[in-house]
Amino acid sequence: MSLLSLVPLLVLQAADTGGAQSLTIEQTVELAVQSSSALQAAKARARGSEDQANSLRGRLLPSINLSDELQRWDSTFDISIGGPVALTAREKTTNAFVAALGQPLLGLLHLTSDEKALSMAAQSAEVDTRTFEANLRSAVRMQFLRMFEARALAGIARASQEQLREQRTVAQERLAAGVLTPADILRLEVATANAKQQEIQALAAEQTSRSSLLIALGREPQDIGIDFVEPVTPEKADERDGELPVLIGKAVKQRTELRSASLLAAAADAKARSQTYRLLPDLDLEAGYMHMTGQTFVKTDSAFIGIKANWQIWDWGADWYQRRAASAQASAARLQADDARRQVEVDVSAKVADVRATASALETGRATIGSAEEAYRVTTVLLAAGSANTTDLLDAQAALTQARLNFARARYEYALARVGLERALGN
Repeated sequence: MSLLSLVPLLVLQAADTGGAQSLTIEQTVELAVQSSSALQAAKARARGSEDQANSLRGRLLPSINLSDELQRWDSTFDISIGGPVALTAREKTTNAFVAALGQPLLGLLHLTSDEKALSMAAQSAEVDTRTFEANLRSAVRMQFLRMFEARALAGIARASQEQLREQRTVAQERLAAGVLTPADILRLEVATANAKQQEIQALAAEQTSRSSLLIALGREPQDIGIDFVEPVTPEKADERDGELPVLIGKAVKQRTELRSASLLAAAADAKARSQTYRLLPDLDLEAGYMHMTGQTFVKTDSAFIGIKANWQIWDWGADWYQRRAASAQASAARLQADDARRQVEVDVSAKVADVRATASALETGRATIGSAEEAYRVTTVLLAAGSANTTDLLDAQAALTQARLNFARARYEYALARVGLERALGN
C-alpha cells in the first residue's frame, strides 16, 4: 500500500460549485499531466532517441545498393585493327547496372557498442519522462494543498475578526458605563486590523496557488469556471512509515533518477568501448553483380565476392584522444550515478525528518487548541463579570487564534510532507 494512501488526502468533501467545473486533487493532477507541453516535449525527445538507436541498429546488417547508369556518348569508339576493318569497342549508348552488397566485419565491434550506447541513452530519456511526470504530479499536489492551506488560514483570520467585533460591541457598552477606557477600544481595533491583515496575506497566497494550478491546466490564471474541491487533511499522524534504512533501500530501488543515471553510465561505457574498437582496421565483406551493355571488351554479366580492408594508421592522435575523452566521460558518468544515489539518500533522510517534525507539530497543535479555546471562554466570562480586563481578553484571543493557525498549518504541512516523502521514495 502506498504511504500516501495511508493519509486521507484524497477523501474529498462535496462542494456547491454554482455551475463551475469541480476538480478533485487527483483530477487536477491528471489534467495537468495531460496538458503539460514540457512533458510532451520530453516524450518526443525520448522517441527521437529511440529512433536514433533503431537507425544505427540497421547498420549492423548487410547493406544492398543498386545503381543504374545510362550514358549517351557523342560517337562510337572504334578500334582499327588494320586496313579498312574497325572494331567497335564502345557503342554510342552504354548502360551499367550494379548491385552491391556490403557487410561490416571488424566494424561490427564499434557499431555494436555505438548501438548499445544509443539504446541505453534512449532508455534513459524514456525514464527521464517518468521522472518529469512524477515531479509534475508531486508539484501539483503540493500546490493544491498550499492553496487550501492559505484558504484555511484566511478563514481563521476572518473568525478572529468576528470574535473581536463581538468583543468590541461589548467593550463599547462597558465604555459607556465607565468600566473601560478608550484605550481598551483602541487595542481591540488594532487586534482586528492585524487579523484583517492576516486574512489579506492568506487570500493573496491562495490566489497565487490557484493561478499556478490553472496555468498548469492550460487555463487562464483568472478563470472562474474551475472550482477545486477541498481535500480532507489528516488530524492525526501516521506512524507506519518504517525505519530510515528500509525507506532508503526502497527509494534506491524505485527512484527513476537512479535508473536514468545508471543507464547513462552504461551508455558512456559502451561509447568508450566503441572508440577503442575504432582504433582497429576496417574489414568488410563485399559482393556485387554487374550488367554492362554497349561495351565490347566488358563482360555483359559478372559477379564478385571479396574482402576489403582499410586502416588509417596515422591521424596525429585524433582517434586516440577521442578514446581518452570517451573514457573520461564514462568515468564521470559512473561518478554522477554514485552521487545521484547519495543525493537520494539525503533526500529521503530529509523528507523523513520533515514528516516526523510536522507529525510532532500536528500532535502538539491538536493538544493545544482545546486548551486555548477553554482559556478564551473562561476569560470572556471573567471579563463580563469584571474579573478580567481587555488585555487579558486580547491575550486569550490571540492565543486561541495562534493555536488555530498552528493546527491548520500543521495539518497541511504534514500532508505536504507526506507528499514529499512519497516522491522521495519514488512513488
